Amino acid sequence: MKRRLCSKISAVILLIILSVLLSGCWDSIEMNKLSIVSGLGWDINPDTGEVTLTYQSIIPSQIKSPSGTSGGGEQKGIGTLQTIQLDHSTGSSPYDALNRYTQHGSRIPFYQHTQIYAFGKDGAEKGIYGFLDTIARNPVSRPNVLMVVSEKKASDILEIQSGMESIQAFGMAAEIKLSAEYSKYPAVTNLEFSNRLMSKTTAPIATMVGTFEENGAEGKKIQKIRITGTAVFKEDKMIGELNERESSGLLWTIDKIKKGFVILPEASLEIVKAKSKIVPELQNDKIKITVQIDEESNLLEYKGHQNMTTDILQGLEKDQAKEIESQVMTAVEKSFSLNADVFGFGEAVHRKYKKEWKDLKPRWNEIYPRIEVAVKVKTHLNEIGDVNKALMKH
Repeated sequence: MKRRLCSKISAVILLIILSVLLSGCWDSIEMNKLSIVSGLGWDINPDTGEVTLTYQSIIPSQIKSPSGTSGGGEQKGIGTLQTIQLDHSTGSSPYDALNRYTQHGSRIPFYQHTQIYAFGKDGAEKGIYGFLDTIARNPVSRPNVLMVVSEKKASDILEIQSGMESIQAFGMAAEIKLSAEYSKYPAVTNLEFSNRLMSKTTAPIATMVGTFEENGAEGKKIQKIRITGTAVFKEDKMIGELNERESSGLLWTIDKIKKGFVILPEASLEIVKAKSKIVPELQNDKIKITVQIDEESNLLEYKGHQNMTTDILQGLEKDQAKEIESQVMTAVEKSFSLNADVFGFGEAVHRKYKKEWKDLKPRWNEIYPRIEVAVKVKTHLNEIGDVNKALMKH
C-alpha cells in the first residue's frame, strides 16, 4: 500500500515538473531585444584617464535563416550573419562606462557567449583592476572568457576580421586555443587570471596579440590578427612579455604541454605525451626548484643521410632533452629579469613548507630572482615511422 502511494506521489511530482518545463521559459527575453556580446574591449585615455568599453556584438534578428531571409526583408546569402556591430561607451571608470552603455543602447547586452576580454597595451600597463572588479560584480563576468592584451587599442583589434570564423571574437578565441593546443602560447581564462592575481606571489599572464598585413584579392591589403607573445603582469599591471620560445618554456614548466613539435637542427619530433612537476627544496633559507619533465615523442623528419641505429635514436633523445631544458631556462631567466613568478614557484614552496612560508611570503619579491633552478628532462622516442634506412646516402 505504501509503495503504491509513493508511486502515485512520484508520478504527480513528475507531471508538475514536466508541465512547468513544457510551458516555456518564464524569464525568456525575445531575441530581437538582445545584443549578444562576443567580445568586450577595454581602453584607457592616458591624458584624461577615461575608460572606453568596446562591445563587439551579434544582432540576433540579423542572422539569416537557411532560406536566405530574416524578418520581412529579402537577404542575400544563406546561413550567414548580416551584422557584427561595434558599440563604444566611455566613462570615468569601467562601471561608469558599463552603465552608460545600458543607458544609450537600444538592446539588452547578453554576455553568455562572450569569448574575449581585450585590453589595450597602454591601459594594461596602467592597471586593469578596475575592469576586473567591475565585471566580477556584474552579469558581465564569465569564468571561461579568454584574457587578451592587444599591441594596439582593444577597440582596433576587435574591428579586424581574422581567421575562418565570421565572428571576429570567435575567430580570435579559436586561434588562441589552437595555439595553446599545440603548445606555443598559453590560453588564459578570466578565472585563471584572477586566481593568479589572488595568490599574491604568482604573476598573472595573458595572450598578447598584434596585427599583420596580407595581400588579398586584387592586391588589396588585409589586416589579420597574430599571436605575438605572452603578456606578464605584476599584480594588475603589465610589466613585460615572453616571446614564443619563452612562452613554450613556461608551458613546459607549468605542465601545460599537450601536443606540438620539438624542432632540432637534424630532426623534427612530434610531442605525444608530456608531464611536468615542480619540486621545491628549502635549505638554510635558500630555495632550489627542480623542474622534472617526462616527455614522449615520435620522429617526423630526419635530415641525416644515415640508417637509423640505436646510437642515433639515443642521440636524438638527448638533443631533444637539451632543447626542452633550454626553452625552460630561457623562460626562467626572462622571469628573473622581470622579477615575476609566472611559474607559481612560490605556491609550490607554500604547499610543501607551510610553516616557513609565513616568513618567506612577505620577502618573495626579494627572494625570487635568487632562486636556484634546475631542469631534469627524460625523453623517449616512440615511433620513427616505416623507414629505418636512409633513402639516399652522401
